[in-house]
Amino acid sequence: MRTMKYNSGILLRALLLGVMLIGMSAMVDAQPGGPGGPPPGGGFPGGRPPMGKRPPMGDWNRMGDDQKAQQVKQKKKVKEGDTFKVVGSLRDSVSGEFLAFVNVAVLDSADTSFIKGASTNFDGLFEVTEIPAGAYLLRVSAIGYQNVLIPFNVTNNTALGTLRLKPGATTLKEVSITAEKPLYAMDGEKMIYNVSEDPSIQTGTTEDALQNAPGVEVDVEGNITLRGVSSVEIWINDKPSKLTEENLKTYLQTLPANALARIEAITNPSAKYATDAEAVINIVTSAHIKSNQFISFGVNGATQPFVSPWVSYMWAKEKLSINFFASGRYSYRENTTESWSLMREATPTGPGDTTMKDTTFLHSLNNSYSGNFFLGINYEVDSMTELSFDAGGFYNNNGSSSDSWRGQTFYLATGDSLTNDTTLSRSGSDSYNAHVGVDYTKKYDQEGHNLRVGANARFSHNASEQWYNRMYDTYTDRNEHRLLLTNNYNYGASFDARYNRPYSKDGEMSYGLRADVGMMNNDYLRYNDTLRVVKDLLRTYHFTGRDATVNADVNWTHRWGGFTLSSGLGVGLENSYYQYDSQMDFADTGEITYPVFRPSVHLTYRTEDMHNFKLNYSMRMRTPGEEDLSKFRRYSADRDSYSTGNINGLTPSYTHSVEAGWQKFFERFGNIGVEAYGRWSESEISSLEDRKEVGEDEYLYDRIVEYSIPYNMGYSWRYGASLNMTYRPTGFFNVRLYANAYNYGCHLDDYKGKPYDNDMWSYSVRVNAWTKIFNQYQIHVSANYNSPTLSLMNVRKARYSLNMGVRSDFFKRKLSVFVNVQDIFNWGGRYGSGSENTNPYYISNSTNKMVNSTYVSAGITLRFGKMELERNAKEGENETGDSL
Repeated sequence: MRTMKYNSGILLRALLLGVMLIGMSAMVDAQPGGPGGPPPGGGFPGGRPPMGKRPPMGDWNRMGDDQKAQQVKQKKKVKEGDTFKVVGSLRDSVSGEFLAFVNVAVLDSADTSFIKGASTNFDGLFEVTEIPAGAYLLRVSAIGYQNVLIPFNVTNNTALGTLRLKPGATTLKEVSITAEKPLYAMDGEKMIYNVSEDPSIQTGTTEDALQNAPGVEVDVEGNITLRGVSSVEIWINDKPSKLTEENLKTYLQTLPANALARIEAITNPSAKYATDAEAVINIVTSAHIKSNQFISFGVNGATQPFVSPWVSYMWAKEKLSINFFASGRYSYRENTTESWSLMREATPTGPGDTTMKDTTFLHSLNNSYSGNFFLGINYEVDSMTELSFDAGGFYNNNGSSSDSWRGQTFYLATGDSLTNDTTLSRSGSDSYNAHVGVDYTKKYDQEGHNLRVGANARFSHNASEQWYNRMYDTYTDRNEHRLLLTNNYNYGASFDARYNRPYSKDGEMSYGLRADVGMMNNDYLRYNDTLRVVKDLLRTYHFTGRDATVNADVNWTHRWGGFTLSSGLGVGLENSYYQYDSQMDFADTGEITYPVFRPSVHLTYRTEDMHNFKLNYSMRMRTPGEEDLSKFRRYSADRDSYSTGNINGLTPSYTHSVEAGWQKFFERFGNIGVEAYGRWSESEISSLEDRKEVGEDEYLYDRIVEYSIPYNMGYSWRYGASLNMTYRPTGFFNVRLYANAYNYGCHLDDYKGKPYDNDMWSYSVRVNAWTKIFNQYQIHVSANYNSPTLSLMNVRKARYSLNMGVRSDFFKRKLSVFVNVQDIFNWGGRYGSGSENTNPYYISNSTNKMVNSTYVSAGITLRFGKMELERNAKEGENETGDSL
């Protein structure tokens, strides 16, 4: 039997080797000059095109009569829609060596817009296919060599012969030292990737360029993260894009990388960005969209399952551009949760005897139908003035059900008491929202002097019904049958303005103002029967509220050689009014106002050999909200629990953050960086969970009642270090490693009469690999591990996953297909995730498992249309193209 297995292994290896040899033979045959492929001349006798050796477009008058006649004869043979291929090879003009993996691009000779590109193989050969007849430019860019721009005509298959590149006037090291714009650089709070200085990515797309920006990752579905953070806001030319998810993906996957000036990644955005996102990515273009018309439609789905059809339309012509998007979605989720908790009595010396044990098993199902649309219109009044309008809406119908079993044991003075209950819950909800907005942008020059003003309005409504039944095994008189009705209306409006004014070529000032107001009008009707007769007064109430904020900020940036200093200060007022109408005696009305301020300082230093250093400080305030201060009790619909505010009052919390880091960028390798950071929070506002004994609660006197209440917990800290490395030998392959280790701890001055201290070390590792082969197939692999992490009296369990995906574009990116496998080893289903409560008086443990944690997602996209670009005349630090 062993012999048979061994022989089978040999046979399998031989078969695989044969397949590889056949594949390699086919690749050789496909190369110009290969045994089965076209000759080096692209099919022309003697290996030269009939026109001779690469005549420039203006050489018609220097051609002989025979050449002219032959060219005219060939043009007559060209039919509309015919395409041809352009082939050639690259060598070093000094050593004669073939140049591998060098990018070549075919450009339109009229406006130098990108048509198509390719890379040389190991033998220095390149082949660009599907080129229509016409006049073109061939651009060759290679690090360490002078750039080459060669005009040529295409009337048939065209061979450009051997092109010999001359080494640059300076060495690579000298080039990096004297480069006016290095490939990567830090500038204040920005990490900049100068795409225009990267010849290895010029034949790719904007999405390909994002893969090369430090810390930015794009998965096979087009989702963008920055250093693992998914809360990322995408800006285009210094303004929020306002594009929907699929519209943005179409834009990124169709705009060529050679239309970009740079990509700016901001991991800790200052007040000038006026965003709630944790990070901002600003894409700055260097080309004007002369005309653009794309209609895309597709469908995404997964085995979880979910399915989402969508359609996108993008149109632009000179001054006017329109974006429209609509989609629908159906999804289904199934989860199980296992949890237990233990309650201890409080004594002067600490936790005492156990008073209660609780074990719960929960199985839940959720399905939803949703749809949304978005419309954006941008009008360029003149070269210095723009107006834009956007509107959108969303609808969702959600249905869910859950079945749970809970067993409780109460340790009372009279003896143990055991209760078991089974809970069935069904719910359905309908929600929709809409928004409209208008923006005005005025540029006073091309050096960054501009004004942007915007106004937005929003509306949302949610209505839901939930049927809830709890049946006890022992105490049947406690059985509950509830009907829960919710009807919420929310309205809001905002205004923001941003004025930027450079005062010299090395410095600028930025001023911002933002005002926002939101109104809430919510009804919560609760009945203790499904016939809507017996009202549950404990949970029935009406809420009216208003939140209003006004914020202003000023930011200063100045550069001295390699140093850049950015400092900013944001100040404002936050006001909240609330009114809880209820028949219970904890009804409440109040109004609160807090001043807020947010200072920040960012210092960076950049050396000429691409060492980058940074030192950042920022402070953020969190003010107590109405839920933190109101005495009103919000009782849970399905548990004997409630949350309430701290009637003794709370003070704002302050979080101070400091970062110090070093990054080194290499032209051919990639980058390596080390960062140390610290965060100190004072008077941090956080809620603590606890339980009341039987008889202690005045409304549920015969129950064990859980409750949560916010406190100023004292202080907390987080300090640690991170390592990030990127191996990037070409613009179409990279491997990223991000490792982080930190200590989190907290201190409470007084908890149940005693101080409380706790801290814990945690770490995480994430590895991502991305490659694009044959200029068509993208492969993504990602793996991550997060060790258990501590928060206030709670430990989140370890999480880990391994994902892999493939995406491919066909027919000049008219068709895109992706397949992605999430959680390949089903760790989320076998081990799940969850948390442990470390409160010594109330210990709990929960584990949540996703039944279909391992799933395959796939999508197909069809695109029709084209994009014509016009290179901006101005090149420089402030170059920008169109806004969307």
